[in-house]
Amino acid sequence: MALFDFLKPKWSAGKMTKEDRERQFWLAQRRTSYTAWKRCRDAYAVFVDLLERQCKEEPVGRLGPKALALYKAKVERWVEEGIFAADALNNIEDDKTTEWNSSTYAHALGGLAMYDKGLALLKQGDRSVFQHNSRGFLEDAYHRADHEYQSYVLGGRNGGDGMVYYGKYVAAMKAALVWARHEAGFAAGGLQAARANMSAAVLWEDTREVYDDRDKRKKRILGCSDRWKQQTAHVNELPRVPQPLDEIIVRTGEACPVFGIYEAQVKDGLMVYMCAGAEAYRYGEPRWQPGGGQPINWRLIWEDRRYLDGVIPAEEADYFPDTLTPPDFMHLVGEELETDWRSDDLIVIHTGGRATRTGRWAARDDLGGVIFWRKGDPLPLNKGQPTDWVYSGV
Repeated sequence: MALFDFLKPKWSAGKMTKEDRERQFWLAQRRTSYTAWKRCRDAYAVFVDLLERQCKEEPVGRLGPKALALYKAKVERWVEEGIFAADALNNIEDDKTTEWNSSTYAHALGGLAMYDKGLALLKQGDRSVFQHNSRGFLEDAYHRADHEYQSYVLGGRNGGDGMVYYGKYVAAMKAALVWARHEAGFAAGGLQAARANMSAAVLWEDTREVYDDRDKRKKRILGCSDRWKQQTAHVNELPRVPQPLDEIIVRTGEACPVFGIYEAQVKDGLMVYMCAGAEAYRYGEPRWQPGGGQPINWRLIWEDRRYLDGVIPAEEADYFPDTLTPPDFMHLVGEELETDWRSDDLIVIHTGGRATRTGRWAARDDLGGVIFWRKGDPLPLNKGQPTDWVYSGV
């Protein structure tokens, strides 16, 4: 021990138990694994396949028969009222179209290529794919996939930029992106922060109830311990948190010496994965913000040396309780989307009830429970449990 080391702040347990600490260590390893990132890639690939079909089978997408009839009736009314000239009804089916060309497909396919390139390097132990630089292929893949989600599902990066798409595969593509984002995510973990002086995204939280003004009811938000128990329920034996032989302490703002899992040296401090050469995070509220929290010491508890031999560790086969199996999105091909819903129109239907609209449905008590469902189909369980589903548009 170096002189005055006993004066340095240390990690200490408050509410966190030994099992809590083991669970978060295991989850940090899983989030940054080849297997977790491969799930992100495979989930995104489902959308890319549907987009390819749209581009090949229907290069020019148009309104469906029902939507076209409604639009035509609206234009006819405007003509009668003198708002539009009579020729507005000429070739009305060409008023609202989307061109699906090779460049559209190439843009989405580029994201898949970035995943593949990053995964190939990661499998050889090259963790530079996590970094925020020209070699950060997994960061680039994540941004490309997220861009597709922002465009096709949210209608633009600002959630309402008027980006509307027409085509027989559009509903299926939206559904695939919603499923991919909420089932696997577009990024697993380990990516270096793009901005300097950032606070870590994690902090100890207790399970609590919050009041939802829109639903006029309380919601239960899981804290760290309960959430980690849920996420590791399928794990038979948790690994022990290693006790490093060398005491490597990094202060906020200093460059991390290696890729690995570092632990905040405060009471109930959480673990984060940081990249070699990246500056160590601040810690505290506001989280994941430049200048948030305060400077602290971080202790390296595990150096990441996986995959240097090109082998995926056997334990990764048990990282996820279920294989990643996409739903059959083909049943949504040709589904027409209704765009007249307003956000102040609250539609809530319990599991088993039939969806009254095609689009996104969010589980009332689970921020991560989001599906894209077809009108008329019975709404499903959420994580094996019945729930109230709230409609949130197309």
